[in-house]
Amino acid sequence: MDEILNELFAIQNRITREIPNEFRRYITINFNHRLIVLTGARGTGKTTFVLQHYLSQYGSVMKCLYFSVDNPLVTKSGIYEIGKKYSSRYGSTIIVDEVHKQANWAIDIKALYDSFPDKKIIILGSSKLNLINQKGDLSRRALIYNLKGLSFREFINLKYGKQLKQVSWESILTNHTNISSNLLSELPEIPKYFHEYKRYGFYPFFDGLSDLEYYSLLHNIIDKIIYEDVPSIKNVRSSSALVMKKLIAYLAMSVIPTVNVSSMCNELDIPKETLYEYLDLLNRADIINIVRRENSTVRSMKHAKILLLNPNLYFAISHELWQHTPEQGNIRESLFVSQLDSHFYSSTIVDFSINIGGKTIEVEIGGKNKSRKQLQNIENSYIFKDDIEIGHENIIPLYLIGFLY
Repeated sequence: MDEILNELFAIQNRITREIPNEFRRYITINFNHRLIVLTGARGTGKTTFVLQHYLSQYGSVMKCLYFSVDNPLVTKSGIYEIGKKYSSRYGSTIIVDEVHKQANWAIDIKALYDSFPDKKIIILGSSKLNLINQKGDLSRRALIYNLKGLSFREFINLKYGKQLKQVSWESILTNHTNISSNLLSELPEIPKYFHEYKRYGFYPFFDGLSDLEYYSLLHNIIDKIIYEDVPSIKNVRSSSALVMKKLIAYLAMSVIPTVNVSSMCNELDIPKETLYEYLDLLNRADIINIVRRENSTVRSMKHAKILLLNPNLYFAISHELWQHTPEQGNIRESLFVSQLDSHFYSSTIVDFSINIGGKTIEVEIGGKNKSRKQLQNIENSYIFKDDIEIGHENIIPLYLIGFLY
């Protein structure tokens, strides 16, 4: 075990030498709590975020150990044995990455939590993949956080070295004209930056890559999710994985995101229940967002919208399959949903209903020529328009939604 720890120490030292410190993500975590769970889609920067915390608060493998469960050394010994040996002899904290790669990992984490009450544990894993609903019941012990992909605001700050601040929902709805004017006076290039963000700005690893290189990495992420992460939720055959890839391509090329169950089943040659299962798995694996009607059941697809997690995925898949620009309506709606943390739902009247601070607003998404006719006589209704720089009244530039976090 000493040899394994020494090798993990060496790996940690090599990794942390390459961790950038200039840019920090939006999320704030109470690291004083004994058990932290950080989830998020693959590629959103969870590992970088916690290793930045390690460098700023510990800076030594003798104080804090980081290891990833997909390392063969960890696979051989298991989380508990490594954590026990380290916690008995060395530091105060362990960071466990890719935790869902070990079967029944929650039992090991709970055992460490109970055996070393003076130690802290930080665990990382892909979002929505039953990180807490495991044997061991960690939900009462853990603080759970979710790290989203880069917002438009963060993309600008990272790529162009700016320090733009977050904007609240209330400010966007009531003061968007002034906010846009001030932003454009400081950064006239915002429309250009927004176009870039749609194509390659959601994942922090974009820097220094060409579009093709970036899209290639996105395909690698999709494959890793389908062939490695999804099986951690449910045993699926290789043939099922291929159907899921076809389903993703089908969604990427759809003209509208509204679900047509019969059409999808016919296209993929699968029964309805299998389609529902695959959509649920892809949703929990952070490849798609399913936006249902308010008060709909988890299995209901009536009037639901299915969007890829972010616009970058549309461009990556479209380029590989057809080498053309994907459907702009899907791009806009996917971007809008990707920036939201509020409760939001699909609607038969408008695109989305959103609950914000106990109040419901009705939202349409469109291009610069989108009319307000659809919102006549609807209270608390707004149009978020792409391809405009400054709005007026209830017409708001779409790019402002990217300043919520």
